[in-house]
Amino acid sequence: MDRATFARSTAFFRDSGNSSPASAALPGGQVDFIDKAESFTYSDFFRDYLLPNHPCVFSAKFTEDWSSRRTWVTCHGKPNFEHLLQEFGEAVVPVANCDLKEYNSNPKEQLPFKEFVEYWREYIGSGYPSRGCLYLKDWHLSRAFPELDVYSTPVYFSSDWLNEYWDAVAVDDYRFVYMGPKGSWTPFHADVFRSYSWSANICGRKRWLLYPAGHEEFLKDCHGNLPFDVTAPDLRDKRIYPRYSQSQPPLEIIQESGEIVFVPSGWHHQVYNL
Repeated sequence: MDRATFARSTAFFRDSGNSSPASAALPGGQVDFIDKAESFTYSDFFRDYLLPNHPCVFSAKFTEDWSSRRTWVTCHGKPNFEHLLQEFGEAVVPVANCDLKEYNSNPKEQLPFKEFVEYWREYIGSGYPSRGCLYLKDWHLSRAFPELDVYSTPVYFSSDWLNEYWDAVAVDDYRFVYMGPKGSWTPFHADVFRSYSWSANICGRKRWLLYPAGHEEFLKDCHGNLPFDVTAPDLRDKRIYPRYSQSQPPLEIIQESGEIVFVPSGWHHQVYNL
């Protein structure tokens, strides 16, 4: 941490007792778009987004030198299945069924990567209703293929105590790859240990629905449970969700190819592959 960043953090916590909570930015507002790396420093990110716990979107310029941006995607902007099969065809990957609910998530199974790609190609071609909408998710690709340099961590996210710990004990990590067809999605949740996260989109488009930390309290049902799907019509039933009328619409982001979304600590979200 440089002197400017330290001074800003010190001032922030010194003054925080005299202002409203950091999550005062309500949903429905605009998310800042960071265009150029050369004009945006770590200190800027620390001051304007990490400390106040606000989301933002980084342009595709921040990922343009990643090998995955060049080799995982065809010149037409589609998944490069041939390259992916060559690299990962024999890997076994976790695959969720987006059409099924198991507690508050989608049930998973382990499949060979080449079988998932075969399914994906058929889904694109004609739909594949017999198996539902499958989504490869939470794949520890960096741990499984440490020799591959598919991305580099932007300096803004280099303070990563969670993965630093797991790297030290060599047991686990929280670096994931997701791949899926149009219609695949992730139900409403907050990230592990309520940490902040960042998500880069290599190919396609995503739709994010985000709620500031603490706002999820208005979305709980009469038993204190969070919804599986924040777009479900059941949320309007006051007998089941008595505080839903106090909630505001989520903050919505459409993430294009190459862009990075910064998800602040404790922000619950739901994500769709468009």
